[in-house]
Amino acid sequence: MKKELVITDVTRMQEGRVCVAGYDRKKMCVRPTLPPPGIHETSLYSKGKPLIFPFAVVEFDLLEHVPEPPHTEDWRYDPRSVRLIKQLSEKEKQDTLKRLCNEDVASIFGAQIYSDPGYYVLNGEGVRSLGTIHPRHVLEVVYEKLDDAWKYRLKFDDGEASYRLTVTDLAWRYYCDAQRGIGKSPDEIATELLDRLNASQTYLRIGLARGWSKFPERCYLQITGVYTFPDYLAGRTFADFSPPQK
Repeated sequence: MKKELVITDVTRMQEGRVCVAGYDRKKMCVRPTLPPPGIHETSLYSKGKPLIFPFAVVEFDLLEHVPEPPHTEDWRYDPRSVRLIKQLSEKEKQDTLKRLCNEDVASIFGAQIYSDPGYYVLNGEGVRSLGTIHPRHVLEVVYEKLDDAWKYRLKFDDGEASYRLTVTDLAWRYYCDAQRGIGKSPDEIATELLDRLNASQTYLRIGLARGWSKFPERCYLQITGVYTFPDYLAGRTFADFSPPQK
């Protein structure tokens, strides 16, 4: 089944892998998936140019629906079928996010959100694993190195509660690292981004991670997309900030 999707999420996973999601014309969310080891970041490109990136309209040949609640959006696809159709305009991007917007984080998943520590939904519960919010206020941007790894987090208020979540958005991570690469300090980068988020129309994509070895029953909340109008990326994509491939 061939399906055109507006890509809304391109996120960093482990070992060079990424997660991708988007919506069709009827607002059905689809997360294209492949058998292990999954989708590698190199698959986001064709002939050196980005093929799959946020707000691109991309065609996939979907083969089989493989839902595992709360990750009900998963579809296996033919990787040979991927075709870039077009890129949305800035107005179309914002209109898309407005159409997809939820009232708050608690209304996204159709399941109870627990916290101790972090925020999570129990594996097997819920009707979806992805949604969009327009935060009332971004309270903190965290960009710091802990235990030899860089951490990317946002704290925000959605009007009902505040959350402090890891940002897995590939473009956000590459942008922060690229700013550090031109000599800005982590604190300076965090402060500039905090000011930008609160001075813009900001939308956050909120998703659920998979369970892992320590907590296989927990699907932790994470920020899978950060979008601002005006665009903090100035029309660029993750590919413009990607480090050289080894």
